[in-house]
Amino acid sequence: MSSSTSKTPAITPRQTMRGHTGKVRHVVHLPGGRRIITCSLDGSLRLWDLKSGTQIGEDWRDENPGVWCMALSPNGEIVASGCSDGKVILWDIETRKVISRWTRHTNVVEALCWSADGEGVASGSWDGTAKVWDVKTGKNFILTIKIA
Repeated sequence: MSSSTSKTPAITPRQTMRGHTGKVRHVVHLPGGRRIITCSLDGSLRLWDLKSGTQIGEDWRDENPGVWCMALSPNGEIVASGCSDGKVILWDIETRKVISRWTRHTNVVEALCWSADGEGVASGSWDGTAKVWDVKTGKNFILTIKIA
């Protein structure tokens, strides 16, 4: 038997989306499959149309130096973002406005996850803690886990 070398064809993207000025850290698909949201270390979230490859509206920004992660709510109406200043921010996707800011972490928030019922958000931070937040009240009295 002889060995043969096969070349994998290069993948050519259908769209190149430009706008962020820092590393893109996370992306979520919105219901319907036509739009995505990206977050970046430039401190912004951006909404994109997948068909045209264009940004929809202006950047979403709050007073944070970098956005490290995001998670989409189970109903697809809210996105939670984790920031380099330790904040967790909830955004209304329709209005692109901040719903709530949670400030109990003291370092980068790098992991987020919604509960299946949409009533809680779990966050993990470089400060060595994981917190579970009540979405309605913004309290993290549900649970805080610290490194031993």
